[in-house]
Amino acid sequence: MIEKNWLEQNRFYYQIDGTKLHSIFYFSLVWNIYEKELCGRDGKIRRHPKDHSEKYDQKVNQSLLDSVFNYFRNRYVLNGQPTDHFSTFEFNSEPIKSEVYSCLSSENPSNEEKLKALLFIAFRLRNNLFHGEKQVEKLYEQNENFRQINMLLMNLIDIEKQLSRNQVLDELTAVSQELGMGY
Repeated sequence: MIEKNWLEQNRFYYQIDGTKLHSIFYFSLVWNIYEKELCGRDGKIRRHPKDHSEKYDQKVNQSLLDSVFNYFRNRYVLNGQPTDHFSTFEFNSEPIKSEVYSCLSSENPSNEEKLKALLFIAFRLRNNLFHGEKQVEKLYEQNENFRQINMLLMNLIDIEKQLSRNQVLDELTAVSQELGMGY
């Protein structure tokens, strides 16, 4: 509450409705875990969307991937044309923006293409949130975008956690077999 009061008094955010920013608040924590555990503490937009789409495209929850993808497709493409939301979305890279649009407007993109496009969107949402122009009214409009991305990132984090557990079990099994312990 102290932070809310301070922002309302000092930053021209006259009344902040936290319910409209809920997913944005959580995004910073979810992103922190994603970047730490999947990006080696240094997320790179030109590296990780490609790497992670290749690694997780067959492991990601299919219905979640389709749901998040369709959410952004409906937000950014209308009748085969980019919406105003997409046109004003800051990517800072025309090739990346073009690749995302191409995927969103494609009739039947692969899981890898969908995941890569969504991770590009996630990286840009993150950069725009932390480095872009902030108007609380504009942030209200972004809450659902962050909710969708949070769900996707949480699924990837859970997958990586399971893969790490499996790797540890495999290593323990191999060592115990070498030692004749039959783990």
